[in-house]
This record gives sequence, structure tokens and C-alpha cells, in this order.
Amino acid sequence: MSATTWRLTADGLSAHGDRLALDGVRGPVSYRELAARALAVSSALADLGVQRGDRIGLVSAQRAYDEPVALAAVLLAGAVAVPLDAASPPRRQSAILRSSGCVALIHDDAGAHALLPALQPAVDAPLDRPLAHLELDPDGRPSRDASPRARAHRDDRHAPADADPARDAEVACVLHTSGSTGTPKAVPIGWEAHDAFVSWMMALTDLGAGDRILRAAELTFDLAWFDHLAAWRAGAALCTASRREMAAAGALLAAVDRLRPSIIYGVPSLFAKLLTALAPGARAEHDPRTDPDASAASGAFLPATESGSGRWHSAPRVICFAGEVFPPPLLAELARRAPEARLFNLFGPTETNVCTFHAVDRGRLDGTSELPIGVPCPYADCRLVDEQGRTIEGPGVGELVVRGPTALGGEHATRDCVERRADGLWYFRGRMDRVVKIRGYRVDPTEVELALVQLAEVREAAVIVVEHPRLGAELAGFVVGRRGPPNVRQLRQRLSDSLPPYLVPRTIAALGELPRTTTGKIDYRALGS
Repeated sequence: MSATTWRLTADGLSAHGDRLALDGVRGPVSYRELAARALAVSSALADLGVQRGDRIGLVSAQRAYDEPVALAAVLLAGAVAVPLDAASPPRRQSAILRSSGCVALIHDDAGAHALLPALQPAVDAPLDRPLAHLELDPDGRPSRDASPRARAHRDDRHAPADADPARDAEVACVLHTSGSTGTPKAVPIGWEAHDAFVSWMMALTDLGAGDRILRAAELTFDLAWFDHLAAWRAGAALCTASRREMAAAGALLAAVDRLRPSIIYGVPSLFAKLLTALAPGARAEHDPRTDPDASAASGAFLPATESGSGRWHSAPRVICFAGEVFPPPLLAELARRAPEARLFNLFGPTETNVCTFHAVDRGRLDGTSELPIGVPCPYADCRLVDEQGRTIEGPGVGELVVRGPTALGGEHATRDCVERRADGLWYFRGRMDRVVKIRGYRVDPTEVELALVQLAEVREAAVIVVEHPRLGAELAGFVVGRRGPPNVRQLRQRLSDSLPPYLVPRTIAALGELPRTTTGKIDYRALGS
């Protein structure tokens, strides 16, 4: 890592002084206070025996201030953050903790009750020791009644396969994507990669200290790392919404109107949810005047939403979207509802972060035309290769290969099929393998097939992607039973015990046999028809 590479420091946070660092239902928090809370958690980690380069799991069931404070604390300690999806089953979370070689886990108080009873034994048993953990309250302070069960312990027998002490000192986080082997794939991301991406995004969006960034994506997404690191680097405010607020259209719109973010970076389904709430006749899910159970976190009632005014109360000045294809009709509608916002289509897998971008031309949004993924980012050396690995010069279609500071290993073959046209613009043409994006999550249907055939009632399984008219891409499963047709409702329930919600097929159909091609392979095209 270069001496000029930016990384988060306590002095850097404190230098922003009394500027607003966090804003949400827990109240305003200054940068001075954020630094103090993060350092307190870093000190607690040191008391647990955490050292530089150690990998620390992070999970927040409620998505309060505990999560950004915990992230800042891990990074200030020189450790490596390993975010966990709170919606994933404990079995998957424990597998990630074990395979990543995590020495400790930071969680919120809600997580202590909802996650730890199942998660802790699943981690402790294979490690032959208890996992050290630290509980934070919703404000990000160590809980007074949460005494550590164990100190951080290192054992080469359980070190991650990709462990490299020298490199881990320069790694900021390890994210996990869906893997074709049936286990999550680890993607370590270093400070040099974050620096290249964040500094470019700050310039693209004209980000300054007066901005307010919506904390939209989960920390398991690379999108969320822009929200946090860019805000902390520029001295901007990170606007936090609860998990409950992010889940439903009306509550999300209420939160956005209350928080007034100037920049939102999210997946298209997030903006589709906002558009649903903005539709004529739509109402917020929780009206404090009629719903006694609605908390302040649900936001205020929105008469403008009811009337279908066409805009939210304080539309952002910049909207960036990534993670999946934005349906042209919805994008045109979004542009109409936020007439002053600059729109950017960002593209790239977790292994490269954003590698191409496109500034949307509002004049060309007709609701039907395909949106390009644009041109390569300044830090990304992008090229197309044919089936023989030869570089394609000029217009053509091939696999996108990315080289540069954000690319895993320095160069990454994405398996994305991309077309470059004569005008220099690039267009996404689908996956060269079976990996797809569902609600922004990268999903390999093979992982779901492997989970299905592990069930005693299932002999064979196939999973495909289908397009739902409102929800977008969804998984559909097909199974052949060992002793007659299995109960597909029970299969879905059992899958939910081991897979996160986005990996559980929306439908499962029982067949007598799976269709085959002439070569004996599963005929996925026939299943789709």
C-alpha cells in the first residue's frame, strides 16, 4: 500500500470536529463523538486480545448506530471487518465466521437475543473454544451488562485458507458472495481498492462536508462501503434508517423524507420501493395518528404521498444505482419523480467494485431503450476477450476482464458478457456462467441446487431465474423426489434454515424427471419455458 493511500484514522474522524457524523432516530452524533465511541470500542477489542490484521465479525439485527460505530472501531484498530447478514441463518453466519478465521464477533443487544443462542454453539464447537464477542447498545457503546465470554484466540488449524498476515494488515474487509461450491466465496478488499473507488466517487458526485448520504445497502454489499468511507472521509453526514424502515415502501419513503439525504447509492429495487410509495393513492405503512404501534422510527404520515404528488419531499441531488439492471420504465419514472437529481448507472462485481459507469442522459430516457453500463472508470483497465482469451479491439462482444487497484488479485475475469459498440459505450449482455443478481445480491443457482439435493427427500434439483413482473429476478426450483413427489412447502421451509431469504426459491415444483439435452445435461431452457 502506498504511503499516500487513504485509510480511516481517529485523527481523521476527530478533525471533522462538531460536524454531523450520524443522523437517525437515535439523534445527531458529531464526528468528535463518533471518534470517541469508536475508540472506546477499539479499546474493548484490545482488552479482548484483538490485534492488527485480525478478522472481526460484525452483525447488527436492528441496524442502529452500533453498526457504523463497530465498523469504525474495527478499522481504527487495524483489524479486518467481516460483515454478516443479520437475515441469514445462523448456520451460514457461523460458516463465514469459521472460514474467515474470525477471532471475535461484535453484535448489537438485539443480536444477542436473536442470533447468539444459535450462532455461538455452531461456531464454538468446530473451533474447540468459545468465540470472543462484544455487545454494543443501539448508540454504539459497549453494553454494561455484556461481559466478554472469552479472549480472542488464534489457532493455525482454523486460519482462513486465504490468510496472509502481511496482506491482511492492508485489508479493510472481507465480503462474501454466493459460490458455486455451495459455500460463500470470500472477497478480501484492501485499503488501496477503497481509496481508488471512494476518491473517484467523491469527485463524480461532488461530495462535500455539507452532504447527507443515506446508509442504504447492508455492510455485506460493497455499495455500503461508499456510504461509510466517503462520508467519513469528506466529513459528510451518514443518515441511518432502521431495518424496519428499509423493509417497506411507505416506511422507507417516510425515512428518506425525514433524513433528507442529498446522495443515495442503492440497488434498483430500493428505488422501485420508493416509487411504489410515491404512486397515486399510496400510504405510509404506519400512520402515527391511527396506528398506536407505530414508533417514531416509522416516520411521519405523508399526505403528499397519498395525493400522488410525483415527488418526495426532499429529493436527493445525486442518485447512483448498481447491482442489477434497472428496468427502463422504472428508471424513467424515477427521473420524473426526482427531476433535479443527477443519475449514474454503476457496474461491476464485488471482485472489482465499480469498473464502468454511465451518466444518465435524461433526454434519452424513453422508458424502453436499454441503458448502457457506460465506459471504464479511470482506475479500471477494462478489456473484452473472446473464447480463446484474445483481446477484442474495437466493437465486439466478449468477457469483461478488469485490471487495476480495485480488482481482486490485480486482474479479474468477471464472467460478464459485455458488448462494446462503435460509439465507445459498453452494454451488459448477461452472465457467461449462471451467476445472477437478485435484489442486488449476487446469486449462484448452483448453491441452491446443492442445498436442495442435500435434503433427504430430493434426488435431483435444478434452479433457474425467472422474471417477476413487479419483483424482478426471482429463483424457481424444480425437484425430483426419491420416493415420489416431496412436499415442496416443507422444502422451502427447510431451505430457509440454511440459506438467506434471497437464496430460497420463490416457487418449487416437483417433477417426475428433469428435462435433459441430447448430451445428458439438464435442459434449463426447457425448464424456463
